[in-house]
Amino acid sequence: MEDRKRDKLVNRLFYVALAIMVGVYTYLTVKTFAPVKAYIGDEVWYPTAAYNYLKFIFHVTPPMYFPYSNESGIATYMNYSHPPLAKFIMDIFIAILGYYPIAWRLPSWILGDLMLIVAFFLGSSLLGGGKIGKLGGLMAAFMIAMDPNLWLLHGIAMLDIYVSFFAFLSFYFLMKDKILLASIFLGLAAASKEPALVLIFPFLYYVGEVMKSPLRRTIYGIVIPAFAYLAVSSPIIAYTGGLIQWIKIKYYHMVAWDITNGHIALSAVSQISTPWGWFLDIHPFYMGHGFYANINPLVMFLWLFSTPIAFILREKKMIMLTMFGWTEWLGFLAVYFLGNHTMFSFYYTDFAPFVDTYVVVSLFALGKKMLARKPSKDVRAEIPQIPK
Repeated sequence: MEDRKRDKLVNRLFYVALAIMVGVYTYLTVKTFAPVKAYIGDEVWYPTAAYNYLKFIFHVTPPMYFPYSNESGIATYMNYSHPPLAKFIMDIFIAILGYYPIAWRLPSWILGDLMLIVAFFLGSSLLGGGKIGKLGGLMAAFMIAMDPNLWLLHGIAMLDIYVSFFAFLSFYFLMKDKILLASIFLGLAAASKEPALVLIFPFLYYVGEVMKSPLRRTIYGIVIPAFAYLAVSSPIIAYTGGLIQWIKIKYYHMVAWDITNGHIALSAVSQISTPWGWFLDIHPFYMGHGFYANINPLVMFLWLFSTPIAFILREKKMIMLTMFGWTEWLGFLAVYFLGNHTMFSFYYTDFAPFVDTYVVVSLFALGKKMLARKPSKDVRAEIPQIPK
């Protein structure tokens, strides 16, 4: 009875620690980003496009307490080069609070907090629960909270935190064998930004391993995510004149855009980075107002060198965790070799939670394995033997 009471108390302490972490994270977020009454980085494009969605698609015009950015054609800009979900979510807050920096940043702040909670439960689950599992989950949440790239991108109104969160949540449900929810959230990740599209490959593999049915693999791995994507995009499809016209626009604005240079002038060397350069935090993107999209090289190299641990331990779920991260990294690498040499360090945020969580989980799992193999001390050997 005493043991059960003690276990309940320890569990509550873990939840209290998580709540404190989320509370501090929220406080520092508001303190850091709320005072900046200006566009930060690519906020010049996305909140403005969100407001234009309200104005032109939904015929709603909330009060503008803040002016449009100074970009050319911004008053009619619709950002067809990226899927619409993140802008739709911003629209909810803009419709309620008006067009103002805090309104368009609030959803990113909320997703950043929720990501810490998902990391805690995912890490705990992958490590088998218990005290060690919960400690690992808490450390995974802490690793994400300390990630400089996630910190910046969750604080501002850009798209990467949306794809990052929904992909991470999809993975959590996948590992809990809640395949329908995992499929839906994978579609929502893709509806936030296109880097999530490559996650279809590890997702299909895992679903096939679980269900052993080509039909169900197709339904859950392709049909449902595609349906979620199209459902989110339906207002844009209707606005652009139907499915065929929308597909043409998507090809021109998204596919052609993503595999060519043009995101920034090639001469802006200090702003451009490469997927392999992210391992050394080469040319972190400057967002203005003193904000840089830095990447922690120590975590990146820990991820690189700890990836074999999952395969050595033959832990299928750990393998999937690291492969989700590597799949997105390889997707960016492919885009680079297809012709887009204007890439940025903040793209790392799209798969950062997989990296941070895997590093913690793999090291904890290795430690548990080593402790389990340690021979127990033979107490009988220490007892003096009476001669016969």
